[in-house]
Parts: sequence; C-alpha cells; structure tokens
Amino acid sequence: MIPYKQLTLAEVFEDCQNKFDNDKYQFLSLLDQTINLDEIVPVSFVTHFHASTGRPRKHPLYPMIKALLIQRIFSIPTDTLLIIFLKYSQELRDFCGFRVVPDASKFTRFKQDFLMDLQSMFDHLV
Repeated sequence: MIPYKQLTLAEVFEDCQNKFDNDKYQFLSLLDQTINLDEIVPVSFVTHFHASTGRPRKHPLYPMIKALLIQRIFSIPTDTLLIIFLKYSQELRDFCGFRVVPDASKFTRFKQDFLMDLQSMFDHLV
C-alpha cells in the first residue's frame, strides 16, 4: 500500500506560483478547470444577459466574465490595461474564449448594463 501525503496549503500555493511563473498556459488551464462558471454565475444573470436585445451579442457572457475575473485575479486596475493584456497574450485570449478582444466601450457597457448581476456574483465568491 502506498501511503498518501496530504498537501499543505503552502505546497498547493507553491505549485500554483511555480505554474504561474513558469508555465502560463498550464496555470490558466488549471484555473479554467477549477472555476466552474455554471456554479458561480447566477441563473438570473444568464437570463438577464440573454434577454432580447434585438440582435445577437457579439461577445458571449462567459468570456466577458472570465476577462473580469482575470482583471480581479491579477489586480489589473483599468479596462484599458486589461484590453492590452488580452491583445498581447494569446494564453489570456484562449482562457477567456475571445477570438477578437472587445473594445473599451464593450467592457464599459457590459459593466453598466449588468452592474447588479456582477456585484451579486462577486459578492457570493467571497
């Protein structure tokens, strides 16, 4: 029988830090596997987002939320800086699911239109 050693929080953090420092794609892959947006995003948010707008949305809900999660995780202070990171990092674009990075007005409009939904979602994460 092989004895199992339980990982300490420090070991888990060290492993994540190592992946973050040395293998960005693996770190984002681990993040993607860990975060289940179906559990985090309230049904009311999904319903509100998909309510009739008169035309299809150019950017789906989950990529927009993933971009905002990246902004929070990496403490990116502005949408403009977030957009620069997304434009120059294929790994971040792949993680979010963007083929084309939304412009600043899309992020601003998303935050304005869904402020209460976003606030509720992030409040439940803490």
